[in-house]
Amino acid sequence: MLDRRGFLRNTAGGAAALALAGMISPGCAAEYPDAVTDGVTLRTLTPKQYAVVRAAAEALLVGLPVSAAAVAASVDRELALVGDPVAGDMKAVLGLVEHLTILGGRLRRFTALSPEARLRYLGTWRESRFKLRRAAYMALRAVVYYTAYAEDSTRPVTGFEGPWTERYTIPVYPVDFGEVV
Repeated sequence: MLDRRGFLRNTAGGAAALALAGMISPGCAAEYPDAVTDGVTLRTLTPKQYAVVRAAAEALLVGLPVSAAAVAASVDRELALVGDPVAGDMKAVLGLVEHLTILGGRLRRFTALSPEARLRYLGTWRESRFKLRRAAYMALRAVVYYTAYAEDSTRPVTGFEGPWTERYTIPVYPVDFGEVV
């Protein structure tokens, strides 16, 4: 049950975090050449947001036969298809993850951390006492895992043989429905 104090704390904290995410300039501080070097034409994400998704995929998908670049490109494509408000919310999450590393005891941006340090940092979001941080972590993890396991290269890991149209050839027969009036 959420009491008055809890409601005020959650809404004030969430509003402050989202306001901070909105104030962070999309191109501040560093260059983010990952999309260019990966040969990806971005549809909805900025180069910085693409780099954050790619860095999260590098940390979360250790040992999976899928590249972080392929996952980040898929996330960009999916967010372009789904549009706002989902894309806008995910962009806010990416901005917070990139620049609020100080909350996890790091002085460098998320993309500047090693994959192991990124995973530990994401763990602080997963275990946070703040619902907003936990929800942001779950959203980022879900979108990274969803796009990773949708890639054909992960089929051996999941045991998915592929859609039936790839496995079976079904002959086409003409059907006579009789006279159509």
